Amino acid sequence: MLQFLLSPKGRISGTQFFSGIAIAMLVMVVIGFALGTVPSLDGPMILSLCWLLLAWPLTCLLIKRLHDTGRGARWLWGLAPQAILAVLSLAMGGFIPVIMLWLMTLLGVLANLACWSLLFFLVLKPGDEGENAYGPDPHLKDQAA
Repeated sequence: MLQFLLSPKGRISGTQFFSGIAIAMLVMVVIGFALGTVPSLDGPMILSLCWLLLAWPLTCLLIKRLHDTGRGARWLWGLAPQAILAVLSLAMGGFIPVIMLWLMTLLGVLANLACWSLLFFLVLKPGDEGENAYGPDPHLKDQAA
């Protein structure tokens, strides 16, 4: 399981990818609701730390799924604007001049579109049949098990 979550090597199927992403999202929703019941805690800060903890496992899932479609990790640069905007908004701590807020909102919408497009592409795109440069076909492993 640790190899699945913490190593960017190899390939995973669309089903495995979707399951991993769904579990991460579910964990964050549960943590968010739990934090909402304890008003004395700094919920946004704790959620931000949780996302930081999940960043590497989610990156590994993305890379392995890209590998299954015959693509390298360079495709993740398409998500860089999303990450930069998230870090920038955390660093500004809520104080954002109006023009910056408009610009960040516009860029945020575009970055979110790119992010969700990549996620849908990776969930829906069939992987390469047979072995490719990144390893054996995960679909054949699923059938053998």
